[in-house]
Parts: sequence; structure tokens; C-alpha cells
Amino acid sequence: MPQCPLAGKKIFFPEKSAACRYLLMFFCCSCAALAPLQLHAASQRLSRPASGQPDNTVAVLAVTQEVFRKTEKTNVCWQTIVSDRERAQRQYESQPWLVKYWQPLLGGVLGGLVGYHFTRNYGEPSQKWFYPTIAAGIGVGVLAGPGMVAGAYLGGTVAQHFWPEKLPLTIILSMVGGILGDGLMKLLFPDNPPKELLAPVQPGVYLPDQQFYLETTCMPTTRVLYTEKPYRVTYKYQGEERSALFKYYPGERIELNETGWPVKEMKP
Repeated sequence: MPQCPLAGKKIFFPEKSAACRYLLMFFCCSCAALAPLQLHAASQRLSRPASGQPDNTVAVLAVTQEVFRKTEKTNVCWQTIVSDRERAQRQYESQPWLVKYWQPLLGGVLGGLVGYHFTRNYGEPSQKWFYPTIAAGIGVGVLAGPGMVAGAYLGGTVAQHFWPEKLPLTIILSMVGGILGDGLMKLLFPDNPPKELLAPVQPGVYLPDQQFYLETTCMPTTRVLYTEKPYRVTYKYQGEERSALFKYYPGERIELNETGWPVKEMKP
């Protein structure tokens, strides 16, 4: 049983201070009586969890998270300012080969047919000129174009039909028909893009009436997307290992409810 700290010791007081002696002895005995209560309160404070940490939390054993990688193809586009000459050059280069050269090819075919037709009209003695005439007709057709070849053939045919013995008139009508046929061909099938825009330009040359366009250019590219799954937390509750999902990283400890499941658990 606790005793007063001053018990058994001699304390000298003046004779006229008896009241002081009684007060001092009462204070010492009161301290001895309160000592067990103070020790019990201290032990209770030590047994409680740390401040800010509720007693219904458990330690986190492991945290895992799955990340899914997805690759998709998309286009990246941007806008640039180009001149009419740059635009025409790109348009011409992007055309198929047959679209670029269809007029010379057609002109060569028509020129060969015209040479074949006229060579047959001269009979057996002129058969040695059969292939050279066809070759010459193909070359002229490639250079002159289908319009001029067709017009010259029609003009010469008309002249031979009405004036078969007048060779100069046949030549003149053939030339006039070729010029008219070439003009009609250019009117019906203009160059696209125009040839003057495809001509090379020397540095320092003045170019009047230039036009500029806002052009959108796109390039295919590959984009990688990452998808993160919720955090899966593993913990122990009353000896049983459990796992739960969290939307955010839970930390080192998680708070449980009365059933042993996390309070901030993410419901599936």
C-alpha cells in the first residue's frame, strides 16, 4: 500500500506552526492515494492506438494494378499554305501514268491507222513503204496529238473525195483540218493542271497573278493508349486473407467496417 513520502522522517517546524504541519501531512497522504490512479491512466494511454489512427484499421499486405496497352492507327493532320504552281505540280505527280499520257497514246494510234489507210491505196508497188508509213504516222500522232491527226485526216479525205487530182488542195485542207481539230481537242479536253503552271521557274523571275491555297496534309501514325485497372489490395482480417478493389492507392493501412471489408472499397 502506498505510503506518504514524508512518513518516518523527522520534520521540524516552529512551535507556533502546528497548522502547517497538519496541512503538509495531508498533502503527502493525498499524493500517495492518487498515485495508483495516475499509473492506471498512463497504462490506458499506452495501450491505445496512435493519434489519428483508428483501431479498426489493418496493414496492407500487397497492392497490385493491371495496365493494358492498346495500339490504334490514326491520322495526324496539319495545314500549310502552298502556291498554285506547287499545287499543280503535286496534282500532276499524283496522276496515274495512263491519265498523264492518254493524248499522245491516242494520237499515235490514230496516226498509225491513217498511215495504214493511205499505204493500202497505192497498190502492190508501194507495199515496201507499208511499215515506214505506219511508223511515221505513229510518230506524228504522238507529237501532234489526236485532235490534229483526226482533223488532218478528215480534211484530206474531203479534199480527195471532191478534188481527187488536186494534190495542193488536199495538203491545204489537211493542214486546216489538223489546226481546227487540235483547237477543238484543247477546248473539249483542257490540260489539267495547265502546262504553264508545270513549267520550271528560274530564281528571280517575276510571276504575276499568283494564287495561294490553304492545304490540309494528313499523315498516318500509331497511337498507344494505356488503360489502368483499379488497385487490388490484399490484407488479413482475423487470420483470413482477403482482397478488395480501390480506385486510388490505399496507402499502408486501410480502414475496415464492422463486417471486415474496407470502408472505401470500390464496388464492381
